[in-house]
Amino acid sequence: MIYFSVDQELTNPILSDPRYLLRFLKDQEDVSANNPAFILLDEFQYIKAPGLFLKVLFDLSSDYLQVIATGSSALEISKEKEFLTGRKIEFIMERFSFIEFLRASSSHKYNYQWKVGDSFADLSEFYQVYRKDLEQHCLEYINWGGYPEVSLTRNNMKKETILKEIISTYTQKDVSDFLKVENISGFNRLVVVLAMQVGNLINKNEIANTLGINYRTLNSYLDILRHTFIYSFLPPYYSNIRKELAKMPKVYADDLGIVRFATGAATSEYSMIPGNLAENFVFLHLKNFGNIYFYRTHSGGEIDFLIKESADFIPVEVKFSKKPQLPRMMKNFSRTYPVLHQIVLTRDMIAQEKSTYFIPLPVLPFIDPCGF
Repeated sequence: MIYFSVDQELTNPILSDPRYLLRFLKDQEDVSANNPAFILLDEFQYIKAPGLFLKVLFDLSSDYLQVIATGSSALEISKEKEFLTGRKIEFIMERFSFIEFLRASSSHKYNYQWKVGDSFADLSEFYQVYRKDLEQHCLEYINWGGYPEVSLTRNNMKKETILKEIISTYTQKDVSDFLKVENISGFNRLVVVLAMQVGNLINKNEIANTLGINYRTLNSYLDILRHTFIYSFLPPYYSNIRKELAKMPKVYADDLGIVRFATGAATSEYSMIPGNLAENFVFLHLKNFGNIYFYRTHSGGEIDFLIKESADFIPVEVKFSKKPQLPRMMKNFSRTYPVLHQIVLTRDMIAQEKSTYFIPLPVLPFIDPCGF
């Protein structure tokens, strides 16, 4: 493996032409058909015309050189895809999931996975054995998020510094340098406003007025935040797709550290986790399971999440309270739509009542909600 940090090699002539790079690799690393290699180009978007560069590099050396090109600017990378059609396999590297975070930071082994219909007695036993550790790490994950470097740092002051650096670098590189956003102040204020509204509906007119920017600019900023994996926007479920597109979405942070950075707020105890952050935690797990929505009636009744599984639905509600009960909206929904089962995420209650599963918040990431 041969590694180049492209953003630190901007004046290196071998990155100005793929032929120069191949010459260097043959001369200095003995790379050839008889001695194949991998090359990792980190932050490859800093190369001039990076898509064309990679295309030529591939065409000249694909029989002996495998290229791994990584970049933190998702929008800039997407501009180069047309050159690489038929030549690439694309991966998105997420931050740590909660289970990955546990494996990195807990002293316990967590090699477990259940389907929602598996032995509930076994799941309950697992929760009772590991409850304290799970709650402690759930609180830490909600406070700090899943950026790997932040997760692997034990000192909170260092965590704060690293998190600030990550977000500041994103704003400078992606937003200011690459995307040429001139109103950085307005963009940063939008990041804060959305952090304060996670789990809530997005009223674009209200936000535009608050920030003093026009509607078109706001839509552009929201697209940037979505495509650079800062915020996700969850649509409502409607059988009529036109209504779904026209209605306000709900906003969730793609990493809870963003909320910490933007608001400066933290939670000191697991039992005091705010409901909207618990909901964001749930979203980060459920977004891996295909079509998810929220459901809201004209009268204001709401179900936090709907997973659409073929023609059926799985309603999911977050009730981070002492004595959670099956919400009336979920009962009403099941009378109108075909429901496989229902899931209520709780603070510490674990129980099964017919086809309704009450599951403690930190246990959810170990469960496939669609499996049965």
